[in-house]
Amino acid sequence: MAGIKERLLVLLRLPRRKRIYLIIFILLLLCSIFVGLDNPTGIILGWLAIAVLAVALVRRWRKLWYFLVLLIVSFIGAIILSGLYVEVAWPLANWIGGVDVTKSTGWRVFHVIVSNLILLVTPVGIIIGFTGFIILGIWRLCQWRHRRGTTSGT
Repeated sequence: MAGIKERLLVLLRLPRRKRIYLIIFILLLLCSIFVGLDNPTGIILGWLAIAVLAVALVRRWRKLWYFLVLLIVSFIGAIILSGLYVEVAWPLANWIGGVDVTKSTGWRVFHVIVSNLILLVTPVGIIIGFTGFIILGIWRLCQWRHRRGTTSGT
């Protein structure tokens, strides 16, 4: 019981903004689970949940490099994860478990985890990486032009 109290106190020590992000993420995640990820509404709720979590993580990023890395890693990660699933995991599972491996609970759990990672995390990572890179790039360009304009005018 003392362990639960300590974990609750650690959660309460989070800054207010992080707690709000966490609560919104959990609510959206629960809504997407209840609606189901097999229809557009559930997928959009899942994207919103992951977007809230990603915004909570990247809101203090002030370097273009970070957003560019997020964009590239999300794009390449989806390709690699899809390739590993199709070219390595599926043949390996059929080789080890036979034809009935797709009916096993372990394979279905693995399939759901990998497909949800590809479906939910990848698009949000690409969108946030691209949007953050563009917005921060324009902001840096405006700052640079403002500094350049004030120093050359005097």
